[in-house]
Amino acid sequence: MNQPRRPRAPRLRGRAAGVVLAGGSGTRVGAGINKAFLPLAGRSIASWGLNTLAAVEGVGLLVFVVRPEDLEHARFVEVRETDAPLEIITGGDTRQESELLALRHLADRIDTGVIDTVLIHDAARPLVSHGLVSAVLHAARERGGAVPGIPSADIAPAGPEDTLTADHGHPTGELVRVQTPQGFRAATILDAYEAAARDGFVGTDTASCAEEYTDLPVTWVRGEETNFKITYAQDLLLAQDVVSALGLRSP
Repeated sequence: MNQPRRPRAPRLRGRAAGVVLAGGSGTRVGAGINKAFLPLAGRSIASWGLNTLAAVEGVGLLVFVVRPEDLEHARFVEVRETDAPLEIITGGDTRQESELLALRHLADRIDTGVIDTVLIHDAARPLVSHGLVSAVLHAARERGGAVPGIPSADIAPAGPEDTLTADHGHPTGELVRVQTPQGFRAATILDAYEAAARDGFVGTDTASCAEEYTDLPVTWVRGEETNFKITYAQDLLLAQDVVSALGLRSP
């Protein structure tokens, strides 16, 4: 039975593309399905980030990257849980391969200038705010690349035999916990990912590939403690508590 479609908002306007990655599983959360499709306050986890990106001025389209086995879940999210149209594609075996496939999906529009900036976000970070997405997009357009980050003053280097050691070469004040969305000049990051694919380079996130293959200065903007990633069951419980305490609702 076909699900009734939600009323559609007017086509998104803007030259930035939002890419939302939902390639994880529910194993560590203790679920039998991809954690991106678990419920959070009446909607799937993935729909929160998708709706937030869609509400940001300048974001012209959304690409939702999922595993082949999750296509039905993704279509449900599009029909029932998001107000903006999604371009749903299947990803690869790794995060980087999924990002590359998303960029290739956008390549023609990047080449013609229809898309000038790409924001790549984890579906498992549902509570990203409108303001943070806007800040990353603005910084990416100004500087070429931007990521959200939170200074980590509570990190200590591990020493031998389960000891902690002082590492004066890496003051804790210079360490930043990086989040998503990560935004980059579209043509440059596409070229970087193609070069990484040719070389077999695998980075930890979008910024690491940019740092390896581009001259873009990657700046960071202040992230948010509520923009945490849902990895374990307690993270989902915490997200539910944050939603209730702050009276949040998906845009």
